[in-house]
Amino acid sequence: MELPFDLQTSIQDANLWFSMLTIMFNPLFWNVVARWEYRNHTLTKVLGSPQRGCIFLGSTIFSLGLFRDYRFNVALDSQPKWPVLYENWILLLGYGCILFGMTLVLTSYWALGFYGTFLGDYFGILMDRRVTEFPFNIFNDPMYVGSAFSFLGTSLIKASQTGLFLTIFVVICYRIATYFEGPFTAYIYTQKNKKT
Repeated sequence: MELPFDLQTSIQDANLWFSMLTIMFNPLFWNVVARWEYRNHTLTKVLGSPQRGCIFLGSTIFSLGLFRDYRFNVALDSQPKWPVLYENWILLLGYGCILFGMTLVLTSYWALGFYGTFLGDYFGILMDRRVTEFPFNIFNDPMYVGSAFSFLGTSLIKASQTGLFLTIFVVICYRIATYFEGPFTAYIYTQKNKKT
């Protein structure tokens, strides 16, 4: 079967695979560690409080995110450009995607706070109620949506077909993560309501 476009991605490039590994690893890491903490309270015990444990995990997640973004950019820079994307309107669309994505990420952080953003509920740091303000009144998982839009915008700005493929991979990984996170978070709050 012939593709309707030329493939501008070198699958032999180690940077591509390393980027995919970091994209896949990050949500796997924070889901595994957060559930482990919920069940065993290891970080809480080692660091002396749930808040310190959450700050440690949050700092680790943030650092891994920076490293993932770095590897994503290295992968895009090591791959051929896609001339189809050499259009001014596509460049502007890319910047618009980043602006929209970062708006979702930052307003989500503002609505959730540090502990809400970085899995504080797994440490027993629970919110009083479900957040329904913007952007949670539009998207169930606005941080994931915002992050995906930022990856898309970067791919368009760099005229990278590889970036578009990696963005799709990001969306798939985040979708799988929400499949596990959503029900487990609901379970945590159900347990809280049973205790009160």
